Amino acid sequence: MKTTPRRTAVLTGIALTIAGVGIAPATVAQSADSQATVARSTAGAARSDGRHTVRVAGREIPVDLANGLYEMRGSLVGDWKYIPREVLHNNPTLYAEAGVEVFKGCIDRRPRDGRCTRRDHRGELHLAFLYWASFDLDGDLIKGQCVHPVTGGRGAFAGARGRLDMVDTPIGDEVRTTYRGRITLNAVPTEGDADTPLPSSEAGTAATQKTSAISGRRVC
Repeated sequence: MKTTPRRTAVLTGIALTIAGVGIAPATVAQSADSQATVARSTAGAARSDGRHTVRVAGREIPVDLANGLYEMRGSLVGDWKYIPREVLHNNPTLYAEAGVEVFKGCIDRRPRDGRCTRRDHRGELHLAFLYWASFDLDGDLIKGQCVHPVTGGRGAFAGARGRLDMVDTPIGDEVRTTYRGRITLNAVPTEGDADTPLPSSEAGTAATQKTSAISGRRVC
């Protein structure tokens, strides 16, 4: 039976019982290069001048499911950390959960080159999320959806607001995750850098207990 990235991350322990996930050496190297680039870019991030809204769209690519790590491509370039907090609903055909997420990287401005440069708005973006997914009677994903309100951030994303929407679509044996939305930079000019959200061991334990009976299922 197939599994989708987001639920697999929940079922493998949510920052408590980190299971090894096989990743090709090339993928590991690419991830390391990406993280190094993001780290350099974030260190030099400058807050944007004035309030303005940017439309974003692209794909979310799983990198390390056990740790809830993803790579963002398209308008957003960088690393995405998924931190589940609470299972809201859990039965054979419908699953829902809530939590927070952290994006470290940039908004890739024109010309888009797939990397963070001095021209790009870069830093750390914080979001909350509500995720829900429907399944058929065989436990296969029909569709998964997430809504992600922007709650602030650090660097160029301090004081940011907005919303991203994600959709999980099964394609053969894989699941394709796409995103689109709007990010308003400097929406709250008086708001400084926010504290980075961290995993909660209590929330992780609760989620693991609630989902342990359905570890073969797949979710976004």
